[in-house]
Amino acid sequence: MLDAYVIQNQIRQGKIMSEQKLKVLIVEDEAEIRELLLNHLQHHGFEARTLESGKDIFIHLENFKPDVVLMDQMMPGKSGQEVLKEIRANIKFADLPVMMVTGLTAEEQKISSFEGGVDDYVTKPFSTKELVARIQALSRRAKSAHKQQQKNIVVQDLVVDMGSHKVTLKGQEIQLTLTEFKILCELLKQSGQVLTRDRLREKALGNLNVTDRTIDVHMASLRKKLDSMGEQIETVRGVGYRLAI
Repeated sequence: MLDAYVIQNQIRQGKIMSEQKLKVLIVEDEAEIRELLLNHLQHHGFEARTLESGKDIFIHLENFKPDVVLMDQMMPGKSGQEVLKEIRANIKFADLPVMMVTGLTAEEQKISSFEGGVDDYVTKPFSTKELVARIQALSRRAKSAHKQQQKNIVVQDLVVDMGSHKVTLKGQEIQLTLTEFKILCELLKQSGQVLTRDRLREKALGNLNVTDRTIDVHMASLRKKLDSMGEQIETVRGVGYRLAI
């Protein structure tokens, strides 16, 4: 049996991992910045890989399974914003933490990125120590949110399994679309409170350009599928909806 001194020595040498390394995928077209990020992240104990562009990013997401993605904005081919949009549209990676690391410092660029679904925004030149701290914080928030999502929501005869996206009413499974599921979850989280159409656009549909009519159509379908419980979704004229339970 190894004694404490040997174990501690092997941990320092990397032979025994005290905890799983945080995986970071770097998507950056400038070789110098790409290598700088790679070296600093590896120095701080991260497991990191790099890409020159967003081309074939889903192959790398599948194989590497990163905890956080660092994405440049201005890249050849698809921009970081366009790649981010594709990630958010993919149900498997929709919740993957993405940090934009870019030289674009204008406020409108930052706002556009956050509206597009980015989780954090860092401008070049950046402090590597701050970047590391932001990556760690982003990963912690994501893990905390994931744990929260695994919990079931039970309201009267309705059971929502957040982990499997399964919804049952009086013991019978209800087939909801992904959008309907997200709308239902937001209604339940804000039970008794008015859920504005803007919040639905952001949280449930992930598209700020969606019209009120589109939201109303999704809501009508959800109400119908929830049968009598659907009557508890109240329309607040000119504002949005409220689940009265």
